[in-house]
Amino acid sequence: MQLYVSDFVGDTLQLSTEQIGAYMLILMAMWNAGGRLPDDDAKLARVARLSLKRWRAISADLLSFFEREAGEIGHKRLTRELHKAQVKSEARAAAGARGGAVTALKTKAHGAANAGALPRHSPDSRNQSEEASAFSPENAQHFSARGEKGIGVSSPENAQHLSPAGRNTPTPGFSGKKSGWQRPKTHTDAANAIIEEIRSHDRSRTAAGDEGAGRDVLMLPAIRPD
Repeated sequence: MQLYVSDFVGDTLQLSTEQIGAYMLILMAMWNAGGRLPDDDAKLARVARLSLKRWRAISADLLSFFEREAGEIGHKRLTRELHKAQVKSEARAAAGARGGAVTALKTKAHGAANAGALPRHSPDSRNQSEEASAFSPENAQHFSARGEKGIGVSSPENAQHLSPAGRNTPTPGFSGKKSGWQRPKTHTDAANAIIEEIRSHDRSRTAAGDEGAGRDVLMLPAIRPD
């Protein structure tokens, strides 16, 4: 509720402090009630927080500020201000509803655009995926329990060159049995031979300028004393 101080002070110069307090209480109650109050002394006395006797003693001067009609009292200035406030409130509500609808449409369109986009994977994600597949049970089955067959697999791509029996098939990176090759006598000898073969292969790749040298996954069969 707007209070125009200069107008209020100028209009109530003839009122006492008690009357001004009662007047303000009636105006506020009238604002909350939608602009009208019953023209009833007992009810108005309760609104002004006065006894009925005291209300009747001071109400003549107060009621001159109100219009009395059909058993109710009203206030022209308050009615105008109440109407203006209602119009502003409705306009703000309508603007908020329009803004909410626009935001909802933008959110829906953004979600649809994201749903249609193809997933992108960083190099780190690809490397992690390759490492996980290299250590999978499917790749491990290419090696015998005794470690006598198969060679080190430097990447999942090299695993495809192994036959179901686990025997070596010559590949561009690894050759088959070299001349003078002898079967390792112990598991440790076999493991060392595999590691040396992979290191030799990486050195040759590095010498050839291969940027991927040294980045492949090394997978060896488990070696146990038994």
